[in-house]
Amino acid sequence: MSVITDVSSATKTAATTTSTGTSSATSMVSKDAFLKILMSQLKYQDPMDPMKADQFMSQLAQLTQVEELQNISQTLAEMKAAADSGNITQWLNVIGKKVNVDGNTISKGDDVELKPAADYDTIILTLKGVKDGNTTQVTFNKGDTLTNTYNGEDDVKVSAVAVKGGKVVSCTASVYRTVTGVQSGDKGLVAVASNGDQYAVSAIKKIKN
Repeated sequence: MSVITDVSSATKTAATTTSTGTSSATSMVSKDAFLKILMSQLKYQDPMDPMKADQFMSQLAQLTQVEELQNISQTLAEMKAAADSGNITQWLNVIGKKVNVDGNTISKGDDVELKPAADYDTIILTLKGVKDGNTTQVTFNKGDTLTNTYNGEDDVKVSAVAVKGGKVVSCTASVYRTVTGVQSGDKGLVAVASNGDQYAVSAIKKIKN
């Protein structure tokens, strides 16, 4: 009969499972299984060379270590669940606010903030309908507030260009989407815009108060 003569490998298995966090708690060697291994070792040991007292105490110490590792693993899982719950609560406070995210599509009530790369005379903001492709332009003169709130009914894509002395100057159009909901899914927490677009909360760059 094949007998396990060293149960330290079971401890290493449990330690690896805890440190990586990639295996479920059920895949870890349980303290009951560890104890069975130890009892089998005692039962089938060589009577001419029995386990010494210090070896037995060492094995019992390993049993304690396995139990502690399992408790740590369970605690970490509980801490993660609590942290996820806290994140949801935190992000619920963002509902109704506007958040800066990557993209160039906006809906009614969303904002566009313009930032020219250099000095300018005017900035032309172009709004292109997502459904019909129709375009509307809004002109900003130097000194105007460079924020535009979109009040149209249909979604539009935005782009902007600045002009100085008849020459084109690069201009950034940053979108701020109005958050209407927060959801938790397989990919984590996402903020939901008024048109249903979703953005991972980790991708939110700024929140307007």
